[in-house]
Amino acid sequence: MSTSDNRRALISLIDNQQLYPLFQPVVDTTRGCVIGHESLIRGPKGHVLEFPDKLFAVAHESDLLSELELACRYAAIKEFQRRDMTGKLFLNVNPNVLKDDSHPHGSTLRLSQQLGLDPHQIVIEISERYPIEDTENLKEAIIHYRQLGFMIAIDDLGAGYSGLKLWSELHPDYVKIDRYFIQDIHESSVKREFVQSILSLAKNIRTKVIAEGIETSDELEQLHALGIKHCQGYLLGRPEKLPVDKVQPSLLNTYKPVKAGYNETIASVVNSLEIIADDEPALEALNRFTKNAALSLLPVTRHEQVVGVIRREKLLERFSGSYGHALNANKLVAHIMEKEPIAVDWQASLEDVSQLITEHEEADVYQHIIVTRNSRYYGVASIKSLLRKITELKINDARHANPLTQLPGNVAINRVINEKLRNQSRFSVAYFDLNHFKPYNDIYGYEQGDQVIKWVAQLLQKSLTGCSNFVGHIGGDDFVVIFEHSAGNSEIVEKSCQKVVELFDRDVIQFYQEEHIELGGIKAVNREGHPTFFSLLSIAVGIVSPDARLCDSHHDVALLATEAKKEAKRFGGSHCYQCHRQAPRRLKLVSSRS
Repeated sequence: MSTSDNRRALISLIDNQQLYPLFQPVVDTTRGCVIGHESLIRGPKGHVLEFPDKLFAVAHESDLLSELELACRYAAIKEFQRRDMTGKLFLNVNPNVLKDDSHPHGSTLRLSQQLGLDPHQIVIEISERYPIEDTENLKEAIIHYRQLGFMIAIDDLGAGYSGLKLWSELHPDYVKIDRYFIQDIHESSVKREFVQSILSLAKNIRTKVIAEGIETSDELEQLHALGIKHCQGYLLGRPEKLPVDKVQPSLLNTYKPVKAGYNETIASVVNSLEIIADDEPALEALNRFTKNAALSLLPVTRHEQVVGVIRREKLLERFSGSYGHALNANKLVAHIMEKEPIAVDWQASLEDVSQLITEHEEADVYQHIIVTRNSRYYGVASIKSLLRKITELKINDARHANPLTQLPGNVAINRVINEKLRNQSRFSVAYFDLNHFKPYNDIYGYEQGDQVIKWVAQLLQKSLTGCSNFVGHIGGDDFVVIFEHSAGNSEIVEKSCQKVVELFDRDVIQFYQEEHIELGGIKAVNREGHPTFFSLLSIAVGIVSPDARLCDSHHDVALLATEAKKEAKRFGGSHCYQCHRQAPRRLKLVSSRS
């Protein structure tokens, strides 16, 4: 078709409202819910302008970009409302349209009002793929959108050069990492480093990160391990007319980061505050705050159970103004309190509470957590004091962490084992040790040897943290994994360790030159100084399930695990050995008569 034919075809599609949206879900894989949908526009099936690349290319050539953008937004919002969809609607916007003087300002707001969709539900996606000619005008346009109540996302982050600049200056609500950095991320340390950097930046300025273009379970699993929870891609749902509104259980984030092994619970940072009943008048709450200038929060109870909270600043705001006192003084506390505060049991660990706060989108560093005991009010803990306590513990643990892998070292390992023995817990310990690592180091050098050690650390974390509590690095090429379990699942522990052995044997060849792979090993000098052939690196695993009644401390468990590891090494090659003794052999003391 000629340019003029294409132009007429596009005008016809716009005038006759023949454009329609497909919706692709954006999923929170931690909470297991769809948080919104991105609208992707299409022309009629089989039409020369069916797909967006052609549509927007013709619009650009025909100077109809503004008209096409408005038609796309209208179609998306209308269908979103017609289907009674919930969550966010992500709308792609060409940034250069925003600076076009002929583009009618306020049109998206008018459309949302006309079709009955709250602007807070709409996320304007500004893509980095378009060459941005005037960043200052673009910034003004984005600020204008935000003032109207719309949310902002930077799309395809990493595809161009302007995204990071806009991000740093505008603090968008979302950034979407370009597909290039997601594809095969499990095989690229550079891509992992990029994503990790984006996550760190996002955390500092409270921007949510969405990984888009996810197509394989390996990619999704790696993103989970990095801490990504908002995901989009064919694996989670293709663009469809009928939108996906549920998350498949197999796609949920089951990755559990390595626990720090903190023994402290939230009770260690709890303070006692006065409480108020939900059937008291609001004026009584005001009087409490007036009498106590240091009081920032009042937990609200009903029959000793917490049902809400009243915050000083919110209450003072209610009572301010000409009619504030008259309107609120006689209202019951139940009618003005904030419902569903963050609440945890007094025995919840600091790390579990920290994770809860991280996942709670409304949590603020200056807020408080309600602490209960047997479902009754116990006290409050400020998020600030919780974070301070965790920071202290992290600094202490960092002093003893392995500098190469950053995994907890001997001090933390011993502390966790002693705690389990003290609590009479059922647990297993797997001791991992590499075979022939010294000759490998001698031939390939310590830097390459370090890469192997870091790879083993990642392998253990990726493979075992889903079913264990703790991964530690004793030092050198020795690692320990501590599994929590109930009676009868030591077999599961062995299968999990065997899986690590199989993955190790499959992938270790990546650290060898082709000639050594063909030979099946390397020639090096042994400990006695004689030239010797050493087979490829392998891994020995000794597994023990200590009996807390028979082991006095971590020393006993260490002896037991070391014996099991030695047995595993006797088999040669990679081997997993399950020891059935539950306590180390005791030395017999022989007395003699003089």
